[in-house]
Parts: sequence; structure tokens; C-alpha cells
Amino acid sequence: MDSRALDELRALAARDRELEEGASSLRSVDAAVAEIRARAEAIAAFFSGHADEDGRLRRAEADAEAALERRRSELAEAGAELERARSDEERALMERRLMRAADHVELAVRALAEVRTERRSFDEMAEQLTRELPELEARARSLGDAPPGDDLVEWASRTHAGLFVALGQLDAERERVIREANELATALLGEPTFGSTPAQALGRVEHHWTSSRGHPS
Repeated sequence: MDSRALDELRALAARDRELEEGASSLRSVDAAVAEIRARAEAIAAFFSGHADEDGRLRRAEADAEAALERRRSELAEAGAELERARSDEERALMERRLMRAADHVELAVRALAEVRTERRSFDEMAEQLTRELPELEARARSLGDAPPGDDLVEWASRTHAGLFVALGQLDAERERVIREANELATALLGEPTFGSTPAQALGRVEHHWTSSRGHPS
């Protein structure tokens, strides 16, 4: 068996490993870019509706505060009417009214607390996303050409397109390497190896050479 041909097959197997590692690295970068894009889009969507949502929550809080004040006034009025009651029947009626008024106050307090909790969560989310944006920009700069202030969604689209082209080139070269390795292995073995990776084809050739010739691989 021609040792030069075997060395060439080994070189093809090594090149295939390099191409595979390169493609894997690019796919990892592409996944990171996709993650940055998804977060950037979520942040943009949040802040695009921030003013409207902030206004809605402020109005809801003001309405809940006004409703609580009305219910407290009703409670105070019910308490005053109870004090003015003369007969047992009138006192019983006013006590029931006082209990209903107290229930209404409790419900109004809960409603106001819920609105304030929602608004607090909204404000905290705004602060969190505001802090996250420069972190995403820093990650983008570590992955590729992302100038400060560059739109992250546009950067991600541009970077993904470049990675797609680069991956296509690596895949095309790897197909060529695989084809050449199988053609060479087939010629060396005298039997087809098509469908094998270069490493598999090399393994078959080295095994055949060792077992049939007694030569070290």
C-alpha cells in the first residue's frame, strides 16, 4: 500500500476534524447571537409600550385610591348613623350597613394593594431591562463587530447572515474532504467506503493495512 496515499488520507481526516470543530464553534456563536437577539427584541417590545402601560397603571392606582377613600367615607358615615340610631331595629339595620361598609373597605384596600404590586413589578422590570441592555451590548461586542449604540437586532441579523455564509463554506469544504477521503480509501481498499467519515475511512484502511500486511499504522 502506498504510504504517501495513507498520509494523504490521514491529512484529510485531520482536516475534517478541524472543519467540524470550526463549524461547531460558529454554531455556538450563532446560538449566542440568537439569544442576544431574542432578549433585545423582548426589551424593545417592553419599552415600546412602556409609556402606555405606565399611564394605565398610574390611572388604575389613582382610581383605586379614590375608591378606597369613598369606601372609607361610607364606613365613617355608617358608623355615625349607627351612633344616631334610636331603636333596636334601626340599630340592627345600621350595624349591617356598617359591616357591609367595612367589607367594602377591605376589598378596596386589597384592590389598591394589587395595583401597587403590579406597578412595582412593572417598574422593577423596567429597571432590570435597563441594566440588561448594556450587558447585552457588551456580549455582542465580545462576539463580533458591534459598535457602541448599534441596534442589537440589526447587529444580530447581520452577524447571523455572516455566520450562515461562513458555515455554508465550511460545510461545502467538509463535503469535498469527505468525498476525497472516501475516494482515496476506496482506491486503497479496493472496496467502496462511501458514507463513511474520513476518520472511519482512515480506520478501515489502517486496519486493512495492519491485518493484511503486518505493517504498523
